[in-house]
Amino acid sequence: MHHFQPVLTVRTKRTTFKFTVATVLFFLAGSIHAAGDISGIGLGFLPGGTFSAAQAVSADGAVAVGYNDSVVPGVSTSRHAFRWTQPTGMVSLGLLPGNNASKAHGVSADGTVVVGYSGAQAFRWTQSTGMIGLGFLPGSSGSYALGVSADGAVVVGYSDNQAFRWTQSTGMVALKLAPDEKNSRAHAVSADGSVVVGFSVNSKGRRQAFRWTQSGGMVGLGFLPGGTDSAAVGVSADGSVVVGRSDSRSGTRAFRWSQAGGMIGLGTLPGTIGSRAFGVSADGTTVVGYSENRDVNHAFRWTQAGGMVALPGDGFNAAFGASSDGSIVAGYDGGKRQAYIWKSSPNKKSASASLH
Repeated sequence: MHHFQPVLTVRTKRTTFKFTVATVLFFLAGSIHAAGDISGIGLGFLPGGTFSAAQAVSADGAVAVGYNDSVVPGVSTSRHAFRWTQPTGMVSLGLLPGNNASKAHGVSADGTVVVGYSGAQAFRWTQSTGMIGLGFLPGSSGSYALGVSADGAVVVGYSDNQAFRWTQSTGMVALKLAPDEKNSRAHAVSADGSVVVGFSVNSKGRRQAFRWTQSGGMVGLGFLPGGTDSAAVGVSADGSVVVGRSDSRSGTRAFRWSQAGGMIGLGTLPGTIGSRAFGVSADGTTVVGYSENRDVNHAFRWTQAGGMVALPGDGFNAAFGASSDGSIVAGYDGGKRQAYIWKSSPNKKSASASLH
């Protein structure tokens, strides 16, 4: 099973490209320009840094976490998980013993607990304990933490090919697979830790988004019309709204799922051919991700009122996390090659993209 991560290939401005006609139309389309009320700031780098990306933000948007790649003499690159605040700037969270790389993927609501992985082991970090390895499921040799509850007490991810849920009292526990499902991966968890979302893979290799609860177990969320592959990556605070991506008759589309509405495609930005959602606000009304083309990826922020709106950037950017009210979005700007935060007025109406 491929290692599914919200990471894109980044091209620098010094590189020469052969753009497709669709790419040219992407840049020329006036409707794709970001709304004027949205502004962005770069978060910089760790010492020697050449690239950084933010994967998640705290509830108030004051803390961002992610990873930074630095050039180290004698080593091609060194990847370190980071935690960023305005007063401290970007601070490395270090490494687990015996590992040479780390990456932060999730942060608690107050920004004090960070989860991710170092080498091939999931970690949980706090200021007082530092980076602590969470171990592995029985018989496994790798684990990766991708999400954390609001209070930092519940961590979710996967160990080898099995989704897990971790707490201090239970340790790492595998989520039971549905019939005919062979592998699984957990990506996000609700605020109270009771709802877990991700994807599972059946015996035929088909991937499907799931929503897990203690009482209901792992339940598949299906696909967009014409689709046979889907993955859930984000969930609202109460677990009622799930976001991710699914293939469809029109291609890959970001989706928003709810119990009442089922799985709904969010469309694409003008001039692009696909989209993927990664993060969602606490109430489930704001979704963030990127809309993609053969040569271009552009970060978006979606609301029910305004539809899909491009976030400012140089054309190679992506959004991965959102603050509680959806007004602050974290990701990266590939043109600047650094972690980025965009800020906008909550529930601000903007020009929408068509849902197709």
